[in-house]
Amino acid sequence: MATHRESRAIALPSEWLFDIVADVERYPEFLPLMRAARIVRRYPEAYETEQTLALGLLLHRFHTRTELARPNSITIVSDDRSFCRFDVRWAFSPLADDHCHVDFALDCATRSLFLRPVVEMLILPMAASMVTAFEARAHALAAKTGAVPAATAGHASQPGSGGVDGRSIP
Repeated sequence: MATHRESRAIALPSEWLFDIVADVERYPEFLPLMRAARIVRRYPEAYETEQTLALGLLLHRFHTRTELARPNSITIVSDDRSFCRFDVRWAFSPLADDHCHVDFALDCATRSLFLRPVVEMLILPMAASMVTAFEARAHALAAKTGAVPAATAGHASQPGSGGVDGRSIP
């Protein structure tokens, strides 16, 4: 089973990070190994996606369901036949000065003995860089839109637009 856990404080508001993690269709723009991500069905506080990971010529396509508990947590699970377990959990806790604490956990196991090393070669390297990639994306979007957390700018945050459900992201 592939497992990765990470916990850290980030100098951005928790709502910004929540919205960036929830915006799955943008993942291929900044996540290594993510070839495609498409929402196939939407619900009020959830959505289902088809995602494709790629490493060279190796491709792995799978389906997930994402539950959104804005602004505190995101849970991503898969009942795809290729996995006996696929569980990703994000938790966001606001801290002082527009900072937040992020907890990330991934647990993944494949059914196929043949696919196990292939999927683990794709998922473990991606998981190890996941929080850093989302943090870098949040900082890049904040810089691009001129939105800077209040602690840095000395005034209220001004996130931009484009969240997964119409809510704002930097």
